[in-house]
Amino acid sequence: MAVCAITFIDGSTAAVEGELQVVIDELHKVATRREHSFALLRDVSGDTIAVRPEAVVHVRPASE
Repeated sequence: MAVCAITFIDGSTAAVEGELQVVIDELHKVATRREHSFALLRDVSGDTIAVRPEAVVHVRPASE
C-alpha cells in the first residue's frame, strides 16, 4: 500500500493512503472547486480525515 506524508502549516503531519499523484490530485480538485472545502482522505489506520488544501505545506511519499 502506498503512503504519503502530509505536512501542515502548523507543523503537524498526517500519513494517508494513496499514491503521491492521487493525493495531490484530490487536494487540487478540492482547491479548485467552490462546493467542497475539504479533501476526504484515509489515514493509515483506515479512518477518513478531512484536509483543507490551503493548510497543506507539502506532500511527499512515505514508508510505513
